[in-house]
Formats: sequence, structure tokens, C-alpha cells
Amino acid sequence: MISKNFFRHLMEFCAVWLLAAFIRLLPARLAIRLGRFLGAVTGRLIKERMRLGHENLKRAFGDQLSHEERCRILRSLMKLLGEALVESIIITPEDVEKNVEVEGFQHLEQALSLGKGVIMLGPHFGMWELAGYVFGARLPKAATLYKPLKNTFIDRYVRANRETCKMEIIPNQNTLRGIMRRLRENYLVVFLYDQNAGRDGILAGFFGHPAITYAAPAALARKIGCPVVPAYMLKLPGFRRHRMVLGEPFTPIDTGDPAKDMLATVQQYNDFIEELVRRHPEQWFGWLHNRWKIKSMFKEEAKAFVKTV
Repeated sequence: MISKNFFRHLMEFCAVWLLAAFIRLLPARLAIRLGRFLGAVTGRLIKERMRLGHENLKRAFGDQLSHEERCRILRSLMKLLGEALVESIIITPEDVEKNVEVEGFQHLEQALSLGKGVIMLGPHFGMWELAGYVFGARLPKAATLYKPLKNTFIDRYVRANRETCKMEIIPNQNTLRGIMRRLRENYLVVFLYDQNAGRDGILAGFFGHPAITYAAPAALARKIGCPVVPAYMLKLPGFRRHRMVLGEPFTPIDTGDPAKDMLATVQQYNDFIEELVRRHPEQWFGWLHNRWKIKSMFKEEAKAFVKTV
């Protein structure tokens, strides 16, 4: 039996496929300009999401930013989002080799030499989708987590495109088992770490406010003993110029108190992302995400957290 969403999902897929096909016909420079234009137009249409962006910027920076500065950040972000969409459509391995500078890759190589696998933490920042091409080209064993889209037609299309970067995709069914198996086989496993974890997280500070944060990477690193390496993609000035930056592994925290160590480790991860976002707020897509939403099960803990800040 055909579901009630079948035809709507099919029409959405056709629209996405036609847009992608049209963009691929354009010269790269014109395609990027079109993407930035579409991003700017979209920013004018998604008023509720932009209002959330203003609220998040206020929460993070307080009076340090004027209304005009917040508007500038969000406008830049939407143009970057449109450019990122186009890059995800037209990118080739040759483009990545030519356009992406890689800094600090030796930290990842040294971490992998331990033979325990590596967890890489990064935010939705800059052209983060390009990272998969870098890892796929340089590492024989690399995987990333993937949450299937509701539209199954678009989901299959996106997955097929992502598989061209040669990174394995770990679906969200039996995720933990799949991650642990790959880490024990000395894989790099990439986590995008900057979203609200909902019921699956713990409270940690982010820009001085309580935020529900994923504990799984810290728990896995503690259980398996694998290094955790921070990384991010930065959009550089100029046409299709990017830099991937990989840092030294986080220092493991082990005081003998597992609960405190877990919280301190998660806080360490949040601090890395906060410091990056403070330097380049116009490249973090998290402003459009409800990062500081607190589930009812965390309300009392969040109140206590605020009192300690």
C-alpha cells in the first residue's frame, strides 16, 4: 500500500534532482554565486529560524553584538549555507585536492598508530561535508554516523552521493555496536558533536549556559581507550578555498571519579567548539539549531547549573 507521503516525497525528490542537475550544468563560479544567492533568499523566507538565530546569538554573546552585527552574521551564514549546498553537488575528489588545505594531519596519523581507533569530534562548521573526501582519500578505514532522512527518495540520493567520498556510513540502527566494532578495527569514526543531544545527553556548559550534550564519544573513548581528536573545516577568503584543521588529541581525564571525569571530558569537548565559534561565529550553522533547549527531565539540573555559573 502506498503511504500518504509517497507522492509528496517523490515530488520533493524530483525538485532536488532537477536543481542538482541544473547546478551541475553551470560553470563552477556561476554555480557558487547562485548558491550564495539562494542562501540569502532562503534567509528572508525562514523567519522563525532566523529569529532563533538572533536569540541564540544574544544568549551566547549578550550585549557584545549589536542587532546589526547579528544580522550580518546570519546573512553571511545563510550565504555560506547556499554555497555549501552547491559544493556538495559539484565537488569532485580533484576539487578537494586542489581547494582544501589540510593542517595537522600528523596528529591523526599518530593517534591511529596506537591501533585503538580514533574518534574525531567536529562541529557543523564551514564546509564540513568536504571533510569526508579528505579522509576517504587519505585513510583506508574511515566512517561517519548518518541519520536517515524522512524522505526515503532523497535519503537514498544523499547516501549515494556521500558514498562517493569513500567513507563508510554508520546508520543509526545498532549505532553503538557499529562504532565499537570499527574502533576496535582501528577506524577513524567521525562525530558531528555540536547539536542538542535530547534524552541521550548530559548537561554541560556552552557559552556559559547549560546545554544537553552527547556523552557517547567520551564514554566510548573511556571504554576502549581510543584517542579523541578535534577537527573543523574553515572557509577561507577567495573562490572555493578551505582549510581543514586537526588538533592534538584531547588529554584524557581520569581522577578516579567516573561521573566527574565524564562531565569534565564532555565540558572539554564543548569548550573546544565554543572557542572556535567565538573566533568565527559567521561559519557555525548551530545558530539555526535549538542548541540550548532543555528537556523537562533536565529542568532542575539546569536550574542548579545556572546558579553555579
